[in-house]
Amino acid sequence: MNKNKYWLITGLISSILFVILVSVICLNQSWIIDLDSQFQRLPTMTVTTIKNQFFSIITFFGSPIVNICLTCLIALGVWFRQNQLLNVIWIISAQVIGDMLVFLFKEIIRRPRPNNQVMKDTGFSFPSGHTFSTAIVVLIILFIVIPWLEDQEIQFAISLLSICWLGVVAFSRLYLRNHFLTDVLGSILLALAWWEIMRGIYFTLYNPALESIKLKHLKERKK
Repeated sequence: MNKNKYWLITGLISSILFVILVSVICLNQSWIIDLDSQFQRLPTMTVTTIKNQFFSIITFFGSPIVNICLTCLIALGVWFRQNQLLNVIWIISAQVIGDMLVFLFKEIIRRPRPNNQVMKDTGFSFPSGHTFSTAIVVLIILFIVIPWLEDQEIQFAISLLSICWLGVVAFSRLYLRNHFLTDVLGSILLALAWWEIMRGIYFTLYNPALESIKLKHLKERKK
């Protein structure tokens, strides 16, 4: 199975699971409420001052605003490396439009945040904006940045660190009790589904543009 089929299947499954999760949350199913409540009572979620400070820092650097800035920096790197405006627009759109999509779902579903927040946060709970925007940054790194690197060990190290960073940001939202477990899971599912949509747009728009540039260069060489 090639990578395109793998991502297509991943995107479809994620979309279906996200729709199911949204449905059960909107229907206020008791088993979802029990799942979220049980997870928040895990011993690993014991609150301490040091952990509060640590995860507050993590949640700041995993915020949508910071992730948008990081995405713009990656897009700037792509511009200097490839000089392809379409790629820059695509990268920024993947993050910004995706964040807008998260906000739209928040306003439609209007799920209240947990009552026992460690660090007070405003707005609605589902899905987690921090987790979603961080997931998009990680996917951009894996899809755009990693192929630039020739050393496989460096590729593996950066990929692993990126995925671990996503895990830490997601856990910070749970530890600070700004989100339920299903908020974080829903964000990851939405990010994977949205990423597949953006990949489809990328290969639809970018490839013809790339071919036209190649043809232009060939014509100039012939002259």
